[in-house]
Amino acid sequence: MLVPRGYSSPYFKGKEVIEFLKTLNRYFKDYSINDDKEKKERIVEYVVKRFRKDIKRLLEYRDLTS
Repeated sequence: MLVPRGYSSPYFKGKEVIEFLKTLNRYFKDYSINDDKEKKERIVEYVVKRFRKDIKRLLEYRDLTS
């Protein structure tokens, strides 16, 4: 599965989101994840981890600029 901020993690610019979704579908196929509910849970898990790190970094940046 994809790892937030890991090697080849997606950064969306323009149509890159489409490429990310295609890659994600490939991973689902490779890992035999066919249930839509499980797919949604995996996507949310990925996004939550990524945004937690972003928010933490923003708070650290804010502290440094004070």
